Amino acid sequence: MTKDRMMMKRVSLLVGAVAALGGAAHAAPAPAVNEGYDWAMRVNEGRVSDAILAYEVDGTDDQPLNFRCEQGGNRIFAGISGNAPDLTAIELVAGDAALRVAGNTEIDEMPHFSSDEIAGDSPLIRAFAAHGWLRMTDGRGTVAMAATARGKQVIKDFIAFCTG
Repeated sequence: MTKDRMMMKRVSLLVGAVAALGGAAHAAPAPAVNEGYDWAMRVNEGRVSDAILAYEVDGTDDQPLNFRCEQGGNRIFAGISGNAPDLTAIELVAGDAALRVAGNTEIDEMPHFSSDEIAGDSPLIRAFAAHGWLRMTDGRGTVAMAATARGKQVIKDFIAFCTG
């Protein structure tokens, strides 16, 4: 092997290693599972089937975030109850994917934020399914939401339901 070829091979290896490290440096580390919380899915069988995926404490109304969709519609919407009445957007991060989602807050008995549409095949949703966790930043701060093994399967089931 010539000296020039050896040098090119070393440079290629170095560039590959730097690129790999650069990608890893941007990926957010997985949060720990919050005691008592997990992702749960409920399907509403009506004229149009729809489902809700909620990060919650079972048997309570403690639910920092939920997603809803119509079966096979490939459109997912985030929702938060009881947040700031002027909330107009949230930030979601899963793995190395991040998405700022705009929406609006309606006030009935309590404020309820509903996001604009999130594509079911978006990088964020794919990363959420692959990693089983996400972080949400809203008007009050950042909440990390990690799934148990059961919750990870529930997330995948929800996304399959939504994307058909």
